[in-house]
Amino acid sequence: MKNNINYNKKDIVRKLSYKLNIHNDESKFLLDCTLDVLKDMFLDQGEKIHIEIRNFGVFDIFYTDKRLNARNPKTGEKVVIPKRKKIVFKTSKKIREKLYK
Repeated sequence: MKNNINYNKKDIVRKLSYKLNIHNDESKFLLDCTLDVLKDMFLDQGEKIHIEIRNFGVFDIFYTDKRLNARNPKTGEKVVIPKRKKIVFKTSKKIREKLYK
């Protein structure tokens, strides 16, 4: 039987405050600032964005080309998929090693 574990922002705030020995409000502020900075970086207008966080992973954000050859599987109708942003996350080697032990 598999155990599902779900974490949310409150859990991260609690763990952060415990680890840094600070109040939950301070750790929430730190987390919010960090996430705001990452969000701003994700929303930059470059063609390709590479955000590397050592010992955690890499975010690659890039644009996919417009696709003209797509089809709606239900109707078979041709559909145009517009150019859009795509985000890919690749874990660091250290995390991968711990996950797949």
